[in-house]
Amino acid sequence: KKVEDLENKGLTKSALKEVLAIYNQAVKENNDAQQIKSSMFQIKYRNSTEEESNEKNIFFVDTLIAKAKAPAKNILQSMQAEMFWQYLQNNRWKFYSRTKLADEKSKNIDTWSLDKLHATIASLYKASLNNTGLLQQTKLDQFDPIIIKGENTRQLRPTLFDFLTHRALAYFISDERDLTKPAYHFEIGDAKAFAPTAEFASSNFTTKDTASLHYHALLLFQDLLKFHLKDAKPDALLDADFIRLNFVNQYAINSDKEKL
Repeated sequence: KKVEDLENKGLTKSALKEVLAIYNQAVKENNDAQQIKSSMFQIKYRNSTEEESNEKNIFFVDTLIAKAKAPAKNILQSMQAEMFWQYLQNNRWKFYSRTKLADEKSKNIDTWSLDKLHATIASLYKASLNNTGLLQQTKLDQFDPIIIKGENTRQLRPTLFDFLTHRALAYFISDERDLTKPAYHFEIGDAKAFAPTAEFASSNFTTKDTASLHYHALLLFQDLLKFHLKDAKPDALLDADFIRLNFVNQYAINSDKEKL
């Protein structure tokens, strides 16, 4: 309430000071939800008080990740991945016809190639799904302070693993037109991608094109469906499988995909 009052008065720097106190207390008490919430407010207020803050904030999240433990760390990695992705979407025009550098270690995103940016986003989304067992055991109730709830989300996204996997899938099922495609680039052409749930979940998909977003999307769908195969209530399984089938049908190159 104090932070909100300061924000309403336009006292952003004072609000940020209060947020930092909440953040430090949340870290000390291992309060994951409040650690994430206060991190989000730090980013918000830094955007208001610093020049070129959007780019700086993306890398500022590195310091928040370094201080966090799972599962808070996983959520922050997912947030940072989304920040990079939003930056790409808002600044896509800057990257066209840019020459890829041999060594791209700069923290100035404006100098990066599209491939570097995509590799960073993909790596962060994958990292956000580490500690799978912990994520699968973590119910979303404790994260109510930071999650906007829909009417039926709890039965469709019952655990933090579901929540973070679906966030990652939103990126991996997107169109890959920006990525430099090798001669052996991955395309969905295996009929097993259309298989019934259990068969699809245990199928083996391989490729030399390890940068392919769609290849990694298939693997994520497999992990998600395996997790829910034996659920007493099929809601989360059906929802994930429906998304899988729509995705495969959209991008598969099989001539008989409508039949499949």
